[in-house]
Amino acid sequence: MSRTRIWSVLVFIAFAFAPATVIFWIRDGPLREAGASMDNLPSDPGNGISETTGEIVYSAGTTLQRARDGDDRT
Repeated sequence: MSRTRIWSVLVFIAFAFAPATVIFWIRDGPLREAGASMDNLPSDPGNGISETTGEIVYSAGTTLQRARDGDDRT
């Protein structure tokens, strides 16, 4: 492995991984809790998208129902 690659890995660890670890340690305490909070992050946006999609489908169904019934407010 060349010196350039070794320095690249060391710089990445110093400027990317280490600060992220410190931020999570300050925010969540020990790394076990930080990992648990990271596990919950991907599901949070998914829940919001799912709820919004459900509202859009419900509104579209209501609009179509009104149009079939002859309601002029569609």
